[in-house]
Amino acid sequence: MIDPVTRLLAIEDIKQLKARYFRHMDMREWDQMAEVFCKDVRFDCSEGFGTTGLDGVWRGEVGPITEGRDKLMAWISGSFATTTSAHHGHCHEIWLDSETEAHGICSMEDFILDADRKTLLINAAGHYHEKYRIEDGQWRIKEVKLTRLFVGRIEREI
Repeated sequence: MIDPVTRLLAIEDIKQLKARYFRHMDMREWDQMAEVFCKDVRFDCSEGFGTTGLDGVWRGEVGPITEGRDKLMAWISGSFATTTSAHHGHCHEIWLDSETEAHGICSMEDFILDADRKTLLINAAGHYHEKYRIEDGQWRIKEVKLTRLFVGRIEREI
């Protein structure tokens, strides 16, 4: 049994970790963003570019699955090199599996604009399904699976 104070502190640390993920992403602080991930991170974005409708039919393109922090950061920084984004995470659900491992779900919405910061390319919402682990003395993201409820590819000026 995990001590209640230890549990609450871990949950807060993980919530702060995810907040840093979003901020570093949107500020394009790639070196700092890399530090939120374990060295052997697995980021599954296979369902991140489309949705399964109420009819059970997949719509959209299948995204990549990236393994390893260096490869992940190369993919993320390359993908967002010419865009502006705003990522919002909320409604964190976090469960401690041990004093050094946890898993959780974080609701999300993102807005991705073209380089002109006027043309909205994507507005989407979904969930991050994640696993966390203490590495080098701090909580880090070990695994991510991004799923979407909707993906709006709009390409209109805001």
